[in-house]
Amino acid sequence: MNASELPLGVMAVMLPELDLDEQLSLCRSLGVTHYTLRPRVIPDAERGRPYSNWGNHKFDLTPQRLLDEAATIREQLDDAGIMAFGTAPSAKTADADEQLRVDLEGAAAVGAGRVRVNPSPYPDRPFDYEAQVRREIDRYAELVEMARPLGIKLVIETHSRSLAASPALAWNICRHFDPADVGVIFDLANFSREGEIQPHLAVSVLGKYIDHCHVGASRRVSVGRDEDGFEGRQSQFCAMADGDLHLPTWLKALSQAKIRVPLVIEDYTADVPGAQRLTDSVQQLRLAMAAADRSRMNGYSA
Repeated sequence: MNASELPLGVMAVMLPELDLDEQLSLCRSLGVTHYTLRPRVIPDAERGRPYSNWGNHKFDLTPQRLLDEAATIREQLDDAGIMAFGTAPSAKTADADEQLRVDLEGAAAVGAGRVRVNPSPYPDRPFDYEAQVRREIDRYAELVEMARPLGIKLVIETHSRSLAASPALAWNICRHFDPADVGVIFDLANFSREGEIQPHLAVSVLGKYIDHCHVGASRRVSVGRDEDGFEGRQSQFCAMADGDLHLPTWLKALSQAKIRVPLVIEDYTADVPGAQRLTDSVQQLRLAMAAADRSRMNGYSA
């Protein structure tokens, strides 16, 4: 399988300046076929302010609005020839059943087959990891029983500062479930922030549990030295070609493992409009896919 065969998608939250029709028109023009809806509540302090990824949005899609207007939204997606691939609310296992039911039913109504539900935050001090994971597994078992009758799969994101930050940590949860019920969002950008690992090991750990990938980039930048002379660093979002991860190597690993899943673009580079970020990301991602295929054919191992 070639990396260039993987379909492209987008996380809607990276297009804050566009309404739904504008987002879908842009996706069609770029060959982006898989659309992840991001139901969210705009913070009161952000309303009326300039559009931003996690602030004000032109397409104000709350979880309840998705449920109420799912038929209309689904029709818009169908007319554009774009798949409602999944939804990514800010859902966590600790959320009340009532709210999670809105998230699950909204996804089912719009025809999206998966909902991101992440583990609850862990304590900010050393804790009983085994007990914490056991509680998460038990909670996911309850949520599977809610989701399965709706035809919905739960997906856990390998996100920084999460109980599933790395492939192995995510596997400790998902391995107790059928991959048809619980999968993993293989978030490449977060592996340069936390959970860094060799690509071929990462795909080997999660294998059949990888449901789709989030593809973006960040780089570590200096924030100066503290009073004791130790340098501090933080992550800064950037274009795919400028990130700390070598994207072709990761795509090659997916290809070698015969993992054919959508690549959902997440580019949060500061001070660049969403439409431009998506346009640039599609171009750079296609270059990375072609490079991965050449490397695989040449037998090169990075």
